[in-house]
Amino acid sequence: MFSVQLQQPIHVQGERKMSDDTKKTDGITNVAAATAPTYPPAWTERVGKFADLVGKKLEDVTTALADVAGAAGDDALAVLADEASSPFDDLKNALASLKIPSGVLRKNVAILRGPKPEAPAATPAAGPSFDVLPSVPGDDASFLELLKVGGILKIGSTEVISAMKAALANRLDMFKLPKKIMEAMERFAEDQEEPCGESYYKLQDLVTRRSYAEVLSALGVKGHLVSESRKNELLGKTDLLWPALQSFHEQLINWQTAWTQGANPTMMFAAIASMASGGNSMMPPGMMQPPDTAGLRDAAEGVINKINKVFAGHGIPIARALAYDATQIRALLEEPTLPTHMGVANREQMIKMLGVSVSADLLRLERNVCRYALAVMELPKIPSGQSEYGYLGAMIQLGIQIPWDTLLSGSSATARPGRKPF
Repeated sequence: MFSVQLQQPIHVQGERKMSDDTKKTDGITNVAAATAPTYPPAWTERVGKFADLVGKKLEDVTTALADVAGAAGDDALAVLADEASSPFDDLKNALASLKIPSGVLRKNVAILRGPKPEAPAATPAAGPSFDVLPSVPGDDASFLELLKVGGILKIGSTEVISAMKAALANRLDMFKLPKKIMEAMERFAEDQEEPCGESYYKLQDLVTRRSYAEVLSALGVKGHLVSESRKNELLGKTDLLWPALQSFHEQLINWQTAWTQGANPTMMFAAIASMASGGNSMMPPGMMQPPDTAGLRDAAEGVINKINKVFAGHGIPIARALAYDATQIRALLEEPTLPTHMGVANREQMIKMLGVSVSADLLRLERNVCRYALAVMELPKIPSGQSEYGYLGAMIQLGIQIPWDTLLSGSSATARPGRKPF
């Protein structure tokens, strides 16, 4: 009896102690739950899965993506799903602070975008859509793959993109960066009274022994064909492209102006109201009929002739070699240990030292002008009629987003002494 009476209070006291501990633990849990951010289920499912795959916290990824997609929610998910609204480069820049390896990001970006939305049922278009225009590859990985495959010896979209991107990069002295980086690494090693490291000699090997076999083999061309003089010659020829593209855009605007000035306002508003209500989207005859597009097609052929002139001779393999150089240099700049070997604290200071800081508006300029050039090249293949008018309308909207004065100001034909490119 005595032993039972001793054990009973001890047992009750233990239960009371456990209960108190549980309350304390529950209190901590409740506080944590109250302070932890909550997101819509769809956001948690898709972005949370991406965060797990790249080894980051959902909260950190959400904060970083706010600069591109806005606040977490269905609208933000729609932005992420649309590559035109959130290009890979924009996502990469937004997530740069999280230091996700570029290969890991490319591998899992499809998870972040989610499944492609099903195409909606055909309805009368309320306005031009960029979807009818040809697209430019969204990141360096897919672009480099285009350089490595193919083999049709003609001037195609790959070569045009290569030359245009290389020309724009050249305005920022991008092709001089390896030499600048080597000089900075050498100065830092001398200041520290240390020998140059392994990374210096790897970079030296990249600069002095470039191999273009991967991107030229499909053309049956040997790498020794590529020389600095031929590169500079092609870069100089690209100055013919910018005025030609601007001239086409001006003719396109004039065509639009002639259409709107000759249109009957009453008939136009009736057509718009019909389209908005789901009625027949065909334009009524008479004064609503747009001007003849034969002049625009002739102008497009004129641009294509300029492109042919740019690539005359060895333009095709040289353009591919330049694009390959550009992608290699961009990969070099992403090397995480590079700033340390140059004697600076971080990547931002390194970019300032090299003088190649690029703003978001210049990235948009590159993307838009490349797409515009492809659209001009594809115009002769577009059939006449409604599809042609939609295509031209989309080109107008794309063209007005290109700062043509800025683009032309950097060309050798229009640049004035002392003026910086862009």
